[in-house]
Amino acid sequence: MEKDKKTASQLLAVEAKGKSKSNKGKVYMVISAVLAVVVFLAGFYFIPTVWQPEKHAYIEVKADMTGTEIADELSERELIYNAAVFRVAMVLTGQSSKLKLGEYEIDSHMSMNQIMTKLTSGASDSYRIVIPEGYTVRKIAKVVAAQTNISEEEFLAAASDASLLYPYMKGNRQVTYVMEGFLFPDTYYAHHDVTAKELVQMMLKNFDTRLTSSMRKKIDEGNLSIYQFVTLASLVEKEAKYDEDRPLIASVFQNRLKRHMKLQSDASVSYASGDHKYEYTLDEIMYDSPYNTYVYEGLPPGPIGNPGIKSMEAVLNAPATSYLYFVADKEGHNYFAMTYEDHMKNVRKYMQ
Repeated sequence: MEKDKKTASQLLAVEAKGKSKSNKGKVYMVISAVLAVVVFLAGFYFIPTVWQPEKHAYIEVKADMTGTEIADELSERELIYNAAVFRVAMVLTGQSSKLKLGEYEIDSHMSMNQIMTKLTSGASDSYRIVIPEGYTVRKIAKVVAAQTNISEEEFLAAASDASLLYPYMKGNRQVTYVMEGFLFPDTYYAHHDVTAKELVQMMLKNFDTRLTSSMRKKIDEGNLSIYQFVTLASLVEKEAKYDEDRPLIASVFQNRLKRHMKLQSDASVSYASGDHKYEYTLDEIMYDSPYNTYVYEGLPPGPIGNPGIKSMEAVLNAPATSYLYFVADKEGHNYFAMTYEDHMKNVRKYMQ
């Protein structure tokens, strides 16, 4: 009896020992499998994908762009093997929230790590070109020449190529530059081998996109062509320093146009003569140019600069007023009047 108990106990011990070894073996197998997967993924993450067809393209990271959107674009350009794997890798490495604005040159042979490092570096492979509101074509050419490998002459030549314009951007009068008014003020990212023509086309396309269907409908309802609308918005842009003044300045110009009064915009004198002054003499405001709205009635032949969206919206949403005059003080704040007498009071009060 005692012997049987001992034998049974030994058998249980052997069985338990066998199970322990079996469990340890399974654990080792799981660990090995996990390690193998980790090594595989690490290799897939760090090793350049030289087996793919070689391609390269510029990828622009825009404001609020997500890791998913970047992965999809990389996949569409055939720069990565699998968008889903790339998205997961971005999440696991914490890179999806660290994307930096810019344009980056990506090669299909780069590893995922190399691509993510580049997209989150902020070291853009493109020029960053900032065009302020109201800049003329000439001033834009100087900015472009200072920030890219495109010369002023090359940019001005492209800005004179009417074949690049959308049909509604073409006027029917002689102008200084055919693209004046339609090179939309914005921040542009252009790759290092960009040409003047490509940059101009980028700006024109941006304008066309910003001019929404609802804006076009309002322009049509106001009995203006888009060209006339942009010309008027360019005057508002040049005359207004503060946003709150823009709609009222637009209202003054619209009231004067309806009454067949000369617009008498100092900004038009500035554009015509090339001089930029706070105040002009009587002789200076009579400078003979079709752009000079002190001399000629109505709108100038074309825009006198490239207006931003706020000036365009000011023209579209100008309030109904009886104002016919405005004058700015030395800080740029404008004061409005319905009569010439009240206007002269403002001149004496605010221009001294």
